[in-house]
Amino acid sequence: MKRILYRDTGKIIPLYSGLDKLFVKRLNTEARMFSSNALNRSDLHEKHPIYKLNKSEQLVDKISNLFHQAFGVDLVLNSNEMKTILLHIGQAPDKKSYTMDIKDEYYSQVDRLPKLEEQGDGMRSFASILLDIFTSEYSITLIDEPEAFLHPPQARIIGKMLAQNNPENRQLLISTHSEDFLQGLVDADNKNVIVIRIDREKDINRMRILESNKIKELWGNPIMRYSNILSGLFHEKVVVCESDYDCLFYQALIDAMYENRGEISPDIFFTHCGGKSRVKDIVSALRAVGVPVVAICDFDLLNSSSTFKPLVKAFGLDWETELAKDMKVVYDTVNSQSNVGWDILKNIGKHGLPREALRAYENVEATCKSNGLFIVPVGEMEDFDKTLVQEKKEWVYKALEVYNLASEEKLEGARQFVQSIIDYKL
Repeated sequence: MKRILYRDTGKIIPLYSGLDKLFVKRLNTEARMFSSNALNRSDLHEKHPIYKLNKSEQLVDKISNLFHQAFGVDLVLNSNEMKTILLHIGQAPDKKSYTMDIKDEYYSQVDRLPKLEEQGDGMRSFASILLDIFTSEYSITLIDEPEAFLHPPQARIIGKMLAQNNPENRQLLISTHSEDFLQGLVDADNKNVIVIRIDREKDINRMRILESNKIKELWGNPIMRYSNILSGLFHEKVVVCESDYDCLFYQALIDAMYENRGEISPDIFFTHCGGKSRVKDIVSALRAVGVPVVAICDFDLLNSSSTFKPLVKAFGLDWETELAKDMKVVYDTVNSQSNVGWDILKNIGKHGLPREALRAYENVEATCKSNGLFIVPVGEMEDFDKTLVQEKKEWVYKALEVYNLASEEKLEGARQFVQSIIDYKL
């Protein structure tokens, strides 16, 4: 028996759980393994999906076409058996080639096709979901992990199919941990799709909603659409870097540190966006759905206020009230010094600043860190060890090949830097 808090009195009153069965259906993983199995004629029920298929050639063709998109084979209804009505998979015989006089030959070919119920879990689950989409009479359907047993391309297909084919008078509430399934949903460009991220803290579920108009706005960004950034929705923390080589080094460093301690690495997802000017877009998108996000940028971010200002805004900082005063000290100092320019600071970082400018910068650094923006203190990633005289790509490969990342003294600064990122909490 379920209970509900009655708002006016504050009393707990019973809400009988049987009531929900009139309009809510749960299509869980277990049910999907059997709901597409052969239907016994003795159990014929007009609400059963296969019963409805048997009544509509048009419905059979539609479901078969969708099934073919995912698996490259047709879904074929066999209603010629005496005891059951069942589904087969394979190349469907051409119905137009058979007349009533030779229909036995048609069903003879169907009989030779493999039975759906004897196939793998992925095919059976996929077929069950399709059957439910087109035949269910329930107002609300709950689907748990529709991507279960499916390869990533199939998970994306089922996501797109659900978004495109769900009738307007039905609601689908879907739980997923699949980036591919989520991409399929948003690929469908359905104005009724709403993404909700749920974070569970002990017994409390905290929810953040991304409305369909916001999804469309974000999905119009090619970086979001054709990258792995949506995977960040399923992790405890996302770190956005300028390049994939930054991601590779920092991730490897964290893994090495934790392996050396005999511990499991924290749930941190690294992604990149091909340059610091795009970091703000990823940060804004992930913060919109409550994903704890951190960004790592090289020190020369400061040299471009047109990039720096929008990025700090994406992190919720107000430039004028929180950063402008100290940054003016930094800019005035660097611009007035003949021996300290941005081209030099790019490779030595904050320690190349004169004392007054350094104090001002460290105020900026602390403010940015407290909100999730981490600026490489030594200039660029490869400046953590200047003895490896290589460009970024080769520097990373060399560092991973020749060093024990967990203990190499030259990388102590890098380890301290990534530890501060690990320790960061929103």
